[in-house]
Amino acid sequence: MTSEETHPPVRVAPEAQSGHDAQRGFWLTHMRIGFGVFLAETLVVMAYLGLTPDSPHRPLLWMMVSLWLVLALSGIGMAPAVASKSWRATYSVAWTVLSAFAVGGVTILDLGPNSPILVLLFLPLVYAALMFTPKAAALCGLSALASAALVATTHSQGAISRERSFMFFAVLAGASVLSVAASVNRSRIERHERQLLERIAVLAATDELTGCAVRRVFRQRVEEEIARSMRHGRRLSLMMIDVDQFKSVNDSYGHVVGDRLLAAVGAVLRADVRSFDMVGRLGGDEFAVLLPDTEPSVAAALAERFRRDLPGAVEVPVTISIGVSGLDRSVPTVEQMFDDADFALYEVKRTGRDAVAVRSPVPSSRSN
Repeated sequence: MTSEETHPPVRVAPEAQSGHDAQRGFWLTHMRIGFGVFLAETLVVMAYLGLTPDSPHRPLLWMMVSLWLVLALSGIGMAPAVASKSWRATYSVAWTVLSAFAVGGVTILDLGPNSPILVLLFLPLVYAALMFTPKAAALCGLSALASAALVATTHSQGAISRERSFMFFAVLAGASVLSVAASVNRSRIERHERQLLERIAVLAATDELTGCAVRRVFRQRVEEEIARSMRHGRRLSLMMIDVDQFKSVNDSYGHVVGDRLLAAVGAVLRADVRSFDMVGRLGGDEFAVLLPDTEPSVAAALAERFRRDLPGAVEVPVTISIGVSGLDRSVPTVEQMFDDADFALYEVKRTGRDAVAVRSPVPSSRSN
């Protein structure tokens, strides 16, 4: 058998692809909401500038806010493409941080600490609490505080203005702490939910008694390995394993002993295979083992090892019959692999049980 170190990454399951699509959908919605809020901020500031035409720096303010409008529309337009990228989270956090400083810059050009535009600094904090990790939320909070401090230090202020600035900064700091705390709590809940879902997925994919893969998951893996073997020209073998005279074990010793026997068989099979092989329980006393990158002759040697190891692991005398098949490249289907292994297993049963038989695929006249 080839070693574990030389085996390539195995597969991308349909569930994994579905997970990628869900992640992309989440980030697409996330960015559309973020840039939509940024666009709404821009329109509000434009309305404010239109209502106060005589305040200072109006031409420069209009230029800056017009740039906001372009960036907001561009962000919404680019969201579908960016949502598929690995750096989408960094991109989103960076935009949120920059939006806080953009609000501070426009506030400085308006009325400084007395400008109503300054209250827009709370929006990045709310967004961060709902969307980002605790570290990213803390970064957004610090950027909002830094922007507010920059506004406060760039204007000469009277006593009333200083008091107002102090209170605003204190409230903003409190909101930043709440934002991080909310993010921490949300992340904890999400992590707990992920762990529960992973546990449920494992339970759904694993036979409770034997610890082997259930039939549905095993067949899906066979399909994936057949596709990979055909794509890369690699060998693939399958074993069908049956506990001989299992009904008599139940009749003689009871179902509790029978269950312990099946659990022991599953444990022996799982202990003797490599980490990227798969052991499945197809039902009753029937098991299967999938062996990527393995010739049928090598699989047969492993099958003999199963037979040798089993007696020392069970509490009642029992034997197993094993049929081995290799991938038939002329008919590369799950059904063909199972039929060939089942045919080999039938030959063992017909000739007395407690043995291994191999049904190798007929060599193709064409090179693969």
